[in-house]
Amino acid sequence: MTHFRSVFQSLLFVFLLCSCGNSREILPGKSGDVTFTNPIITADFSDPDVIRVGKNYYMTASSFYVSPGLPVLHSKDLVNWTILGHGIKQNPNARLTYRGRNKDELDYNIPRFGMGVYAPSLRYHDGFFWIFWGDPDAGIYMVKTEDPAADWSEPVLVHEASGIIDPSPLWDETTGKAWLSFAYASSRSGKNSMIDVCEMSWDGTKLFGDPVTVFDARDSDRFPADRFHRTIEGTKFMQRDGWYYILCPAGGVERGWQTAMRAKDPFGPYEIRTICETGSTKINGPHQGGLVESYSGEWWFIHFQSTGTLGRIVRLEPAYWENEWPVIGIDTDNDGIGNPVSSYYYPHPPEPKQIQTSDDFNSGELGLQWQWVANPKDNWYELKDGNLLLPAIYSANDPLFETPHVLTQMFPGFSFTATVKVDLSSTEKVRGGLASFGRKTFDIGVEQLDKAFRISVRFNNDILVSAFTQKSNNIWLRLTTTGEMPKPLERRESNSIEDEVIRRENLQPYEYEDLERWRNGLIMGQFSYSFDGINFTDLSEPFEVRSGRWTGARIGLYSLKTGSEGNGHVAFDYIRIENSFK
Repeated sequence: MTHFRSVFQSLLFVFLLCSCGNSREILPGKSGDVTFTNPIITADFSDPDVIRVGKNYYMTASSFYVSPGLPVLHSKDLVNWTILGHGIKQNPNARLTYRGRNKDELDYNIPRFGMGVYAPSLRYHDGFFWIFWGDPDAGIYMVKTEDPAADWSEPVLVHEASGIIDPSPLWDETTGKAWLSFAYASSRSGKNSMIDVCEMSWDGTKLFGDPVTVFDARDSDRFPADRFHRTIEGTKFMQRDGWYYILCPAGGVERGWQTAMRAKDPFGPYEIRTICETGSTKINGPHQGGLVESYSGEWWFIHFQSTGTLGRIVRLEPAYWENEWPVIGIDTDNDGIGNPVSSYYYPHPPEPKQIQTSDDFNSGELGLQWQWVANPKDNWYELKDGNLLLPAIYSANDPLFETPHVLTQMFPGFSFTATVKVDLSSTEKVRGGLASFGRKTFDIGVEQLDKAFRISVRFNNDILVSAFTQKSNNIWLRLTTTGEMPKPLERRESNSIEDEVIRRENLQPYEYEDLERWRNGLIMGQFSYSFDGINFTDLSEPFEVRSGRWTGARIGLYSLKTGSEGNGHVAFDYIRIENSFK
C-alpha cells in the first residue's frame, strides 16, 4: 500500500507539472505550505528589482516621468508588499536632446511621457541602500540612504551620456574594485541589443576608462548565443561562487524571455543562455526583474508581465541553480529553461499587507501611493480639516494630459471602482474632478455655472456629455473599470487605409484616437455621479481607457480654472478604491 501511494503521488506531481498551461498548478514545497497566486501585484511597478537585508525585502521600480519617483516597497514574505517611500522627490531635468528636441523640452515641469527613470537597480552595500538608474536623456544617476523609509541623498549624475539605460552596480570585495553594467536605448544612442561593462569608483559616483562591450546580439561571431537575443537590456550584475553573472531580459517587453550571462572576469568573455521563457504557460514576457536569495536559503525571481492598458504587473517565480546557472520558474519540459508559475508555495509565513490605494486625507501628508505627473511646486496642494485642497492653477481649456497639476496613482487592477467625495463650496470659476489619466485622458468633473452645477465627462478637453443640478455642494464622482488578464497578449489587426477613413468618418475621436496596440488586455471605463454616495447615475458611455507611454493608466484628481481669473480650489474629502480583483 505504501509503495502504491508513493507511485500515485509521483504520477500526480507529473500531472500537475504538465498541466500548468491551462490550470492553477500548485507545485510541491514543504508539507502544509500556503500557496500564493501570480501576479502578486496587479499594479504598474515596471522593471522591478529586489534585495534582502536581514529578514526584510525591499523593491524598487521604474517611475518614468511621475514625481516623487523610484517607489521603494517593503515585504516580509516576498508576496505581500507596501510602499515605504521614494528614492527621489523630483525628476532631475533631462540634459541631452535628440531628434530635434529643443532645450525647452528637457525639464519635467510638464508631463514628459516616456522619459525619466528607466529600470533601476537596488543594492545594499557598506551599510547603505543604493539605487542606480538610467535617464536616456541624461545618463546614469545614483542615490543612497541608510534608511529606505527616510530621505535619500540628492541624485548624483554618475555618467552623462545619451541613450544609456538599465545600469547595475557590482562591488567586488575580493578585488576591491567596483563595476557597472548597462544597456542602450536605440532611440537616443542609435544602438541596442548590446551590454557594456565599465569600471566604477568604489563610492559609486563616477566611471573609469572606456566601457567594454561584453555582449552584442548582432555579432554572433564574437558573441555566440543559444538564440538571437534582440533588445537585450535591463542588466542585473551579481557575483556567486567565483562567477560574474549579468541577468538580462531579451526579445522585447511583450514577447520576451530572461537570459543569464556568466564569466570569470567582469569584462568577459561571457557565456549566455536562456533561463526562463513562456513555454506552454501562455504567460507572456516572463522577464526583467531581480534575483534574490531568501533568508531560508531559497532563490526567487521578481519580474514584470506586460498586460496592455494596466501596464507591467509583478510576478514572483521560484528559482534554483543547476550547473552554476540560474533557472527561473519550473522546467516542465526538461529543456533546461524554466517556465513561469501560476501559483507556488509561500517563501515564508504570510504577513498580509497591500499596496496603498484609498486615502481619507486625514494624515498630515499625502499617501505614498500618490504621484504628480510633473515635478510639483509647494503651492500645489494643502491638507486641511480632513480634506485634500487642490487650488485651480492651470486652465480647463488645455488637454488634461498636458496639465502638470494632476495628482495620480496607479490603476490597482483590471476591475475596480474609485469614488471621490467632493465639496464644491469654493469652486467659482473652477472645474474639479476625477480622471482616467494616460497619453489621452477621460475625466468627470463639476463646475459652477451661475446658480447651477454642470457635471460633464470629457475626452482630453472636449465635453462628451453633460448633466445639470442645483441639489447640493457635495457630490460623489466614480470611475468604474472592467478588464481581465490577457492570455496571452495579442496585437490588434491593422486597419487598411480605406477602413481607417471610414472609422474617422463614423466614430468620435475618443473611439479611435491613440488606441492601445492590443486587442486584449484592454480596460473599459465608465463615469457616474451621486448626491448621497449610495445611488449612482451613469453619465458616460463605456470608453476604452488609454495607458501612458511605457506605463499603465492612472487614476487622477484635478482642479482647473474655467476663466482667466479665479483663486478657487476643489476639496476632496476622500477617495475609496474597492472591488479590485485579479
